[in-house]
Amino acid sequence: MREITVPDVLPSNLPFAGSAQFSMTAGDFIELYGAEEEKEQWDAIVTCFFVDTAKNVLDYLDTLWSAMKPGAVWINLGPLLWHFDNIADESSIELTRDEFIELVKRVGFELDEQQFRDCVSVPYTANDRSMLQYTYRAFMCVARKPRLEK
Repeated sequence: MREITVPDVLPSNLPFAGSAQFSMTAGDFIELYGAEEEKEQWDAIVTCFFVDTAKNVLDYLDTLWSAMKPGAVWINLGPLLWHFDNIADESSIELTRDEFIELVKRVGFELDEQQFRDCVSVPYTANDRSMLQYTYRAFMCVARKPRLEK
């Protein structure tokens, strides 16, 4: 056995807590963040190992778009394994990375090409001392919802 440390910090105790909102919620993303009270409430959204959990990724993109303020940034990291692929009686949309990026642009997001990373090696539930290692070849992108024209 070896000792491990786990951060024990409440987001409400962070220095910026009085001026920023932070949300990490268990539940259905579309139901929670697609609600009217979430419309244009977020300056930034970070998704990690997330977009490929959608049955219809366009629903996720529409929800992200709706929840983000104009000028807000979306940071995504993860593989595109499409969790509902090849499951009997489940319909889903499985896109290639290039198709996904094209869809992101068609929704209206502006991709920051300088921040795009392809085939990022990302450990998943890894113990560096274990003989068993899970590593995904993921991609990272940063996109922005355009600011409103004045």
